[in-house]
Amino acid sequence: MWVAALRRDRRWWIYAALYLMVVVGIWLRVEHVFSHNPMDHIWSDPQRHWEQGTEALRRDPMTLTDPVMYQIYIGVLGKLTLGEPLLVAFFTALLACLTPWIWYRFARELMPDHLQATAVWAGISLLPSWIAIYGYFMQETLLLPLLGAALYASWRCRRKQTVASFLLMVVLWALAGLTRGIAIPLAAVVTTWLWLVQPQKVAKAGYSLVVLGLLMGPLAYRSYAAMHMISPHGIGQLVALYARSGKREIHVHYVREDGAQWTYWFGSPSTGEQPLAPLSDWTTSRDGHVQAHIQIENAREDWASAMARYPLTLERYLALARENLIYLFFGSSWPDNNHERLLESVSHHSRWVWAPLALVLLLGTVYCWRRLKGARLFAVVLGTWVLVQGLLPIAVNEGRYRKPAEGLLLVQALLVAGALRRRASAKSGRQWINQSELVPAQRQPQTAQLLREAGDSRRQRETDDASA
Repeated sequence: MWVAALRRDRRWWIYAALYLMVVVGIWLRVEHVFSHNPMDHIWSDPQRHWEQGTEALRRDPMTLTDPVMYQIYIGVLGKLTLGEPLLVAFFTALLACLTPWIWYRFARELMPDHLQATAVWAGISLLPSWIAIYGYFMQETLLLPLLGAALYASWRCRRKQTVASFLLMVVLWALAGLTRGIAIPLAAVVTTWLWLVQPQKVAKAGYSLVVLGLLMGPLAYRSYAAMHMISPHGIGQLVALYARSGKREIHVHYVREDGAQWTYWFGSPSTGEQPLAPLSDWTTSRDGHVQAHIQIENAREDWASAMARYPLTLERYLALARENLIYLFFGSSWPDNNHERLLESVSHHSRWVWAPLALVLLLGTVYCWRRLKGARLFAVVLGTWVLVQGLLPIAVNEGRYRKPAEGLLLVQALLVAGALRRRASAKSGRQWINQSELVPAQRQPQTAQLLREAGDSRRQRETDDASA
């Protein structure tokens, strides 16, 4: 009984420590956003996002290049706050604090133990890179909670297996995909997996197509009307050409038949850093710039011609993939890498953790695969992210592209730790059972010897008493 009481006391103290971490995380998030208001950093990409969202009727090529969901979020935020910094900080801090809680709700669906789910909440609450980004207007600030919500809906659908839960999952994955394209392959893996193993396939497929049609159809028409391309998730050819070209910058000149013209140049912040410093001064081999001249009315053909100039040979692919992996796992997250701010400095230096952790978890996942059971799909989701973001030449990787995986890796670490603990407990239980089965046989001769010694002792006492 005292052992059970000791375990209860220890568990209580662990919960107390975890909830204290959650409270500290909330305080850090609120303090960081109010101290470093996103409205104080309207430049470069944050400026582009703010202007695209608050100027709702813009139809320039760059506005159509970016996915629409973050623009909608900024538009709503701008309308609610009128750009007042205090109100912007309030709503941004609210979103920052909700993000770890959403991932906690997902962990409750995924994990068998409430303590593990609370550990996810505590860990993500204190994750420096998931705090610092909320000081800026960046797509990741919306992607992180939407990704957590989509994962929650997915494992809720796995549990309930109803048409309504399946449709909720589809909607949330669609919203995440309309925020950042990396969510699309993750959505494809999860929704396909669950659709294959669950009943009511026809109803789920039919209703999902209707929902996706209602969401994507107007966006597809929107992109065709403005850019003569059917691309509801945004015009991704600019980023794809830049990635495949192997050049340091991209210059794009758009022309429309009415005489309107736009010129953009873009260079990834990765190309200006040494991600392995101070261990190495290695940097990108990209040099020069790639140019594209796009007649909007002939956009798809012009983009195809530009891409054809840079065929993806095996040699070029391996070089691009090598750089992308280095920048993905070791690159500094931008723009939240101001070393004069404590959290951003900690986030920058913590980049060394993720690559070793990913390798350890790969080995641990393979070792514990049979015991992961309901969490195997999550391991596949994490593997899909590594494959798509790390190995496919879809973008010039930056450290901030790693942020979704940081949460995924933290969750997977707790899953593998739990599986290892269950394995150790099961092994210990088998050893105890084997020992308990052997004890009677081992004790039998010892027991006979003790009985003989006890009988001799009793007879000796009787002889002594008679002599007395």
